[in-house]
Amino acid sequence: MAFDLVQIRERAEEKEDENYRFRQFLKSRCNLEPDEIDRRVFASTRRVWAGIDCTKCANCCREVQPTFSEKEVERLAHRLEMTREQFIESYLERSEPDCDNPWITRTLPCPFLKDNLCSVYEDRPADCSGYPYLYEPDFVCRTLGMIERTLTCPIVYEVMEELKKSLGFSRRR
Repeated sequence: MAFDLVQIRERAEEKEDENYRFRQFLKSRCNLEPDEIDRRVFASTRRVWAGIDCTKCANCCREVQPTFSEKEVERLAHRLEMTREQFIESYLERSEPDCDNPWITRTLPCPFLKDNLCSVYEDRPADCSGYPYLYEPDFVCRTLGMIERTLTCPIVYEVMEELKKSLGFSRRR
């Protein structure tokens, strides 16, 4: 499946209001149980992902700042043969100090993105390994994040469009 990131963003922006209506539909008017919606999302994700090579895109690495836990900071510092302090000074800044993942990358694109590939792939943070979070349960409870991700991830954009169609969502106001 070929995709144009500029075109995906433009389409996602055009469909933002529609996507918020779809969110409301999922929460109040859809007759399916949340588990069934999750199954449909997972099936659609498998289909869409099979046709998109993330290494040809890497848009998430250019536009999303992942968070890092203390454990991930230690692991990556060790991998890069740096002290924790050197790693933080070189790559990270404080996010929210009282949360589980208090660090974010200092710059965009991600400093570990090299030739559209992650240079620390085996040790990347959970934020990156789980992205775009389509295989997590409770899709209905996470639609705000998914709407936001339609702007950056062609997989999320296509899955949302497939889901609207499969659930019979009326695009008209």
